[in-house]
Amino acid sequence: MALNVLVRPAAIADAPGIADVHWRSHQATYVEPGRVARDVVEAWTMRDRILAWTTNVAIASGAFPPPEGFRRMTVWVAVDDGRVVGWANTSRGRDADAPRDLELEGLYVLDDYHGRGVGQALVDAAIGTRPSYLWVLDDNPRAQAFYRRNGFAFDGAEKIDESWHVRELRMVR
Repeated sequence: MALNVLVRPAAIADAPGIADVHWRSHQATYVEPGRVARDVVEAWTMRDRILAWTTNVAIASGAFPPPEGFRRMTVWVAVDDGRVVGWANTSRGRDADAPRDLELEGLYVLDDYHGRGVGQALVDAAIGTRPSYLWVLDDNPRAQAFYRRNGFAFDGAEKIDESWHVRELRMVR
């Protein structure tokens, strides 16, 4: 693992850091390679992201009860010297036809921490070896290889993200 990185359950105070990693990762993964137009990605403002992650972590931590129909998630953060450098979140799944009872909904690590074990530490904390599933961009070979190393395989399901118009493939283990 990267020097000084601690993986732990997210606290409400981590929400701005989670939002920052989310923003930077979306820039690196979607905008810079030209997968999604900048204005589409940035329409989800930093303010909105902070509010969303504050709510998600408050509900995940039990500080607030989930509203009717809300999908409770578990959120983990990787922290280096007090700074959130990555996060992962899981839930019972967003899909009516979910192949497993656990979905790895998101996993983002700042570029400077790629290849240093942070993503692996987050996966280990968030899902361990439990059966689960996830969605990955169809043209993200680095992420696909990472998930294959963690025992995931494509199951043939795919979808188009309606907001960002990217193709995603489902992986299951």
